[in-house]
Amino acid sequence: MPKCLETESYFSDRESGEKPPASLCLSDQCVLDLGAPSTPLYRLSSDVTSISNKESSVTLERVKCNQPGLEFGNESDTVDESIPSNEDYDDLKSRKGPLFYLAHPANAQYRTDIPAKYYITAAMPGMMGNIRLEPSTSRFQRPSFKAMLSHKRTASDNPLFSEDAQQVLLFDIQPTWTAGRNCYKWNDLQGNRMAVEETIAGQYKLIVTSWMEPELRDALVASWLLRLWHDTAESKQAKRAYFDSMASTEAYQESMNPYMPRQCIAM
Repeated sequence: MPKCLETESYFSDRESGEKPPASLCLSDQCVLDLGAPSTPLYRLSSDVTSISNKESSVTLERVKCNQPGLEFGNESDTVDESIPSNEDYDDLKSRKGPLFYLAHPANAQYRTDIPAKYYITAAMPGMMGNIRLEPSTSRFQRPSFKAMLSHKRTASDNPLFSEDAQQVLLFDIQPTWTAGRNCYKWNDLQGNRMAVEETIAGQYKLIVTSWMEPELRDALVASWLLRLWHDTAESKQAKRAYFDSMASTEAYQESMNPYMPRQCIAM
């Protein structure tokens, strides 16, 4: 069977329009279905699990395949700004171009002019909205997270996020304790289990345990990848590399230059 047909079978709807449970994994810049590991489902523009990643905005797109054989979406694809906000999500997801922009602004820990250290913006109208990842840390425990949704906001909105009282809890992400594994439980607002995340020896997995609407599945995958980016960027290795890079006067002066405008990064 052609690989593109395997991809289409993954995204095919049941009668209710929902997507089935699945076991996903991140391999380099691609999200794969472990049931068909040769077929990427999503692609990132940069590896968010690498400390050498210097990007402040990473694009997430669905892999496109219009003929037999695997073909990724074209890097030159752009968002159609004429898309009406009420367009059906099934039509939106068939378009070429990004789904979401994952953002971690440069020098975020020192800045007060950004909406969050880690956030996601929707690439086009008609999608679920923008998502802010809010970590909650304690001295002796791994952080928990809340993915907060600003309904129907996009990368072109200003501000990117609704007022705090208008944001909705999309995912409650809590660490679990399993020997040798870095695990998180993903629940919805009502406490229903949506997914379980596992990191074992550098292998990143997301076991989706519930049927869900396609736009919610896309938001879940994007939020998972952003949480992985958080773990990488906040790691001791990444911080050590950052301070090493700031050791020279030249590097420090370069970091203090005015920030270049970037798509979906608040400046």
